[in-house]
Amino acid sequence: MRIVRFFEDWVVILSFVMIVIVTFVNVLSRYIFKASLAFSEEITINLLVVLTMMGAVVGIRLGAHLGFTYLVENAKGHVRKVLLFTGTALIVAFLAVLLIWGGEMTIAQAIRGRATPSLGIPQWLFTLSIPLAGLLGIIRSLQALRVSMNEDTSAEAVVERLASEAAPTIDSSEFSSESKGGRK
Repeated sequence: MRIVRFFEDWVVILSFVMIVIVTFVNVLSRYIFKASLAFSEEITINLLVVLTMMGAVVGIRLGAHLGFTYLVENAKGHVRKVLLFTGTALIVAFLAVLLIWGGEMTIAQAIRGRATPSLGIPQWLFTLSIPLAGLLGIIRSLQALRVSMNEDTSAEAVVERLASEAAPTIDSSEFSSESKGGRK
């Protein structure tokens, strides 16, 4: 899964960097040469779709999406499991729609040979991010469900987890290395 994580992260990073570069060059072109680059809108819109789709997958992986966690965190036993399964099932159903319909759209664009108007890049290269995000999102959602099933959601555990995220703990071994010839 390290390769998949690397892929997800770099698709998001490169999409964002390309959007920034193309937009910046277009702004400079407009103010310096009084002419806009014809392809800038086309490339930024297509890359924004890629960035949005893959960014959503990264958000699922990191648990960064907004959610109504109050009910799940305070539910116990069977009720908690039902809430987790229901939420994950709804997310997976939506992502399956993206996977299926996005796949059909990508295949149709590839068969028809549809290309972007200005640059002539095959449109399916950008559209591929939709079914790919659906597939990776399903995988990440199921992974998140597995983690959530074993997570302690008692009030004490939540407070402890939030406190550890807010302030790093100092291990006693950090002090012992200084006394044994470390920094002075």
